[in-house]
Amino acid sequence: MSMLKSRPGTADEPPSEDPGTSGSDGPAPADGLTDGLADGRSGGPAGGRFGGWFGGRSGASSGGSSDGPAGGPGGGPAGGAVGGADAGADAGLPGGAAGGRSGAASGRPAGARRFAGTWTVLVALLAVSFSLAYGATRPAPDGEAGRGALATAQRLEDLGTHVAASPQLAQGLDLVSHELKAIPGLEVERQRATGSYRFHDRAVDYAVENVIARQPGDSKDALLVNVHVDSAMEGPGSADDGVNVGAVLQAARQLAGKDHHRTVVYLFNGGEEVGLTGADAFTRHPWAKDVRWFLNLEAVGSGGLPILFQAGEDDGRLIELAGDTARPYGSVLGQWLFQAGLINSDTDGRVWRAQGWSGLDYALFEDGYQYHTPNDRVAAIGDGSAQAVTDLTVRFASDVTGSAAPAGRKPAPYYFDVLSRWWVTLDPLLVKTGTLALLLALAALTWRARTVWDLRPGRVAATAGAALLGLPAAVLTGVLVGGAQSLVGPHAWYAHPWLMYLVPLPLTVLGALAPQLLLARRRRRRSPDGAGRPDARTALLGNAWAVGVLGVLTAWLGVGPGYLLWIGSALSVLSIGGFLVLPGRWRAVPPLVGAFVSFVLIAQFTRNLFELAVPMMGRMPTAIPMDAALAVACVLVAVPLALALAPFAAHAGRPPRRSGLAVLAYTACALLVVGLVQPYDSAHPKLVSAFQEQTDGKDPRIVLEGRDYLTPESLGVVDRVASDTGLRVRDGGLAARKVSVPEGKVSVDTAGATAPVRITIGANRAELIRVTVTGPGLSIGGRPFESEEAVIDVVGRFDGHTLTVDRKGPVEIQVDQVFLKTGEDAERALAALPDWTVGHARTVVTHTYRS
Repeated sequence: MSMLKSRPGTADEPPSEDPGTSGSDGPAPADGLTDGLADGRSGGPAGGRFGGWFGGRSGASSGGSSDGPAGGPGGGPAGGAVGGADAGADAGLPGGAAGGRSGAASGRPAGARRFAGTWTVLVALLAVSFSLAYGATRPAPDGEAGRGALATAQRLEDLGTHVAASPQLAQGLDLVSHELKAIPGLEVERQRATGSYRFHDRAVDYAVENVIARQPGDSKDALLVNVHVDSAMEGPGSADDGVNVGAVLQAARQLAGKDHHRTVVYLFNGGEEVGLTGADAFTRHPWAKDVRWFLNLEAVGSGGLPILFQAGEDDGRLIELAGDTARPYGSVLGQWLFQAGLINSDTDGRVWRAQGWSGLDYALFEDGYQYHTPNDRVAAIGDGSAQAVTDLTVRFASDVTGSAAPAGRKPAPYYFDVLSRWWVTLDPLLVKTGTLALLLALAALTWRARTVWDLRPGRVAATAGAALLGLPAAVLTGVLVGGAQSLVGPHAWYAHPWLMYLVPLPLTVLGALAPQLLLARRRRRRSPDGAGRPDARTALLGNAWAVGVLGVLTAWLGVGPGYLLWIGSALSVLSIGGFLVLPGRWRAVPPLVGAFVSFVLIAQFTRNLFELAVPMMGRMPTAIPMDAALAVACVLVAVPLALALAPFAAHAGRPPRRSGLAVLAYTACALLVVGLVQPYDSAHPKLVSAFQEQTDGKDPRIVLEGRDYLTPESLGVVDRVASDTGLRVRDGGLAARKVSVPEGKVSVDTAGATAPVRITIGANRAELIRVTVTGPGLSIGGRPFESEEAVIDVVGRFDGHTLTVDRKGPVEIQVDQVFLKTGEDAERALAALPDWTVGHARTVVTHTYRS
């Protein structure tokens, strides 16, 4: 039979033979996407490419390479005269030209056209999806407020590196205070505070300064808007956090002219980079008692829109308000990474959530290569980012301080944006029940499809099992591909992030598809006459079950990035339902629209993942290359993408001959590219820290350190600097002359082997003093440390400081005093660094004691 002779108009009309089962399994309707996309009758390209989608008959069918039946009831060559002629017409071949051929002869070119055509369309849809994902989040150009914010950031940059408690920071706070006092209606105060704070398993004793401003409202209930003025030691911090300082000043000017039901408090804190000390100090200020909500503005990059990346467990009301901004932009990915402990960092929000305040953390995160480097300058800040932060602050503050109260706590939903135009929030309980409901709906649809399409449940279950096996297969592929990359060209993706799209992503997608492709191959081999060929409708149902099962698991385990599976499960149910009830050519619409929506969400998630992970993992301090870890991270998108592609892959039919060799050749060429390119360049430089170590009993030396696996020594940087400067290499470092720095005198007192140890540091001008105590049973103020190592940072205690550590046995005490001041030798070493690096220098004076 051919589709031209007996094509049912609806799913209820008399069925024909099921293309996905053996010839004895009984009839099934030929209600495929042939009806929808090409109608199977056109002689043009669409007929050849799409004829036979999800069970329709085409020239590919008679050759046994896709999901339609064999050329006639007898299948394959046996149906050559009738099946070949009919299939030729379906595939767009001249009417009678195929009639005299065998089904196999006419099927080969049509099958190739279908394979090429299907994948051409899929690649085109993916290209459009990724283009939308990258283009939709471009901020509008900077307006007057944005330019004003950049001007403030430039003035802070001109101060140079301005770390906590430094004279340069004091000048920066003076600048901010002056700007705030010029805004009508603001109360401005300068806070000077001392205290102690536990940051993870590290204690911080500090003296810090903040500038605080308040715009009173009708109610004392206040929104806190926070930015930090201090920079990291590595650079001037124009993006982190200078541009946000400027943006909040601009927002304060705009909000000053408006009436507010609630109070707005602006905190320009002077101690974020050293253990969140400025935030902790603010909790001691009288205005802190009125704070109910906060907006924290951060940066881990220097461009793009500010992204919502973290909220508290009960901050659902504020997350919903985030969708009211002009360009809603956020991803639960960042929150999940923080909560899972995969990002070794934190924000001021940690301090305030401990106080019971509700709040959101936003950050600029694109182009993270400048983050915490000397290159973090105004010139590197993307166009429009300053304006976007200003607009976000004004809108969010207006909403929170308006008459409509964001009162009451609500569990934080999973959240994400769609192309920075639409804001989606998913209640966790609704997600859990919804994913289960989708499985029940899918069961009902499967039962209906079994009757209408006469599908074998065992085939659907086997396909679902193969789809689920795609998860471990993708992980294994990621490990192998990442391992191969680390052997031929470790960290090549750091300077060339496009390699992520060329090597690990497509190969992990292929790995996720591999179990289904192998199952399809086995079915074809077991049915050489073509009766057992893979059925795209079976693939559609099987993959829908896999998506649904994974969706339930991620929902109940609280895996935020699982929203790709939850949405995919809903789209699969809608696609199958639409395919069953829609007539004729309209059946094509639900699967294609569902696939395109999935592609867009996956593309946006992929973009955010790579923008965050590539710069961050490229500087992660590890003893092994991060290629495999980053390749495995691709699994987060490879599995949902493979599940969306699999039904179309089944429709496309048997891959061309030697396709396995083609995959191997592609992999080899991709790895060759990885091996040929360099891991760093001037736009994506390697950060090199030059530490001049002045340690008791040792000659001074300069140690060049890089944070990642590729050390300066292994890259030849140490030898190159030694050659260019004439400094002698010694013990992996460079011999240097001693630098005179204003260090504090250290003394250690104890009354016995287990008595508390008193460590006293005299007057000093160190930017940071780190005291590391190693021994059993360590605690400070009754709070124990989790390990046998206690780390206490001392910041801003220039007049001297004493700390007491309780212990239960002998201890070793190391006191490191860190200074930004360096000597001529360190400056020469920095100047001699290659142009694909960026460096900064410090002097570290170390004393060690045993007690």
